[in-house]
Amino acid sequence: MMKNEITAIIVEDIKDYHRVVETFVSEVAPNVRIVGNAYTLMEAEDLIKKLTPKLLFLDIQFEAEGQTAFDLLGKFSKLEEYNFQVIITTAHDEQKYYAEAFNFGALHFLTKPIDKLKLKEAVDRVNQNLTSENQEHWVAQFQQLHTKLHTEKSTNKIIIDGMNYTEVVNSNDIVYLEASGRYTYIYLLSGGLKPICSSVNLGEYEKKLKQDSDFIRIHRNTIVNTNYILRFSKKDYSIVLPAPFEKIYASKDRFKEFMKFMEERIGL
Repeated sequence: MMKNEITAIIVEDIKDYHRVVETFVSEVAPNVRIVGNAYTLMEAEDLIKKLTPKLLFLDIQFEAEGQTAFDLLGKFSKLEEYNFQVIITTAHDEQKYYAEAFNFGALHFLTKPIDKLKLKEAVDRVNQNLTSENQEHWVAQFQQLHTKLHTEKSTNKIIIDGMNYTEVVNSNDIVYLEASGRYTYIYLLSGGLKPICSSVNLGEYEKKLKQDSDFIRIHRNTIVNTNYILRFSKKDYSIVLPAPFEKIYASKDRFKEFMKFMEERIGL
């Protein structure tokens, strides 16, 4: 057995595409061993229980069954003994929407036709998650993201005056905003670690986001979208966001306001 081997199952209703995934995986991720192929969600459920893979290559739409990948994941989200990673693959129209929600943490997203480099990057992230001492169960992320998908407010647009362009983004895509001198860096879920740099100060963005109850200022230079908070520490006032974002910190006074906000929102 290869060191750090990742056992995987391909769940896809098009047979020819199984061969494509297998070929690409063998080329860019030799530590991944395909141990099963499922052409329906029902077959996938049985194979997962039987083979307990570490990874699923999972399509979204299964029209013959009238179901989606989320029906399958929903079943396993209730079973704590299952802890596998998921790489979503799809060519359907919802790809941009799901890309924003799933391209981080234990859930990854690839559009068809699959790009080999992006496939390698996704598998690398899977490997990092599987070997991390602080590995999070994917269920918690899935439940959080599944809720977000069904509560997404598509009309929450905000204007960001970037250095080169004026950007129109959905406020739900904003993970956090950080002031640096006279500039504000806006980190988007869809943008990863590459923020939008704006010459407008953080206070102005705080005014723009005032109507959105999901945002709170946790430091004189930081505003965070509470939908993306995974955990926080009362000891050092740190707040953990989904990968690839780093841990951010609240000031002592702001952390008190943050705790009150969270108590009112989710009843801590």
